[in-house]
Amino acid sequence: YDTVPPTMGYTLEGSGGPPPFYAKHSPGKGRGLFASRDIKRGELTHDGTNTNVMFPDGLSWRRFVFSLPRNRACDIIDWSWTQQIETNSDEYGIFSAINISVLHNGGRGNDANVNPRSPTSSKFYATRDIKKDEELLTDYFIYDVAWEEVGLF
Repeated sequence: YDTVPPTMGYTLEGSGGPPPFYAKHSPGKGRGLFASRDIKRGELTHDGTNTNVMFPDGLSWRRFVFSLPRNRACDIIDWSWTQQIETNSDEYGIFSAINISVLHNGGRGNDANVNPRSPTSSKFYATRDIKKDEELLTDYFIYDVAWEEVGLF
């Protein structure tokens, strides 16, 4: 049982409290995540290790998506990605984040300020110092787009 309310995220391992972000409207992007305090380069900002849902193949993901109301199915489709399961492995899964972290908007190059350290990790770290109230942006292309590896497309 997590004592952090879902609107604040979840208990970030090692901190005893929620992750260092909050949700609000991001002009031109919809919803987004913003730093609730100054964040130092290298600091853990999100850990999806225990909160991401992993589907081993396209069929199991489809079954889940088709069991949802249409508006939620669309959200899950938008908030799903393929990810290599282990380094030096040909095995991929479909991952979905079913918490506040799905509100990370995308940024490319220097715009991205939080990313995992490897394409097999679900832990996101600040790639530079981030000021309080600055939007947290991740590079969506850090993970391979490998839908064919999981039986889709």
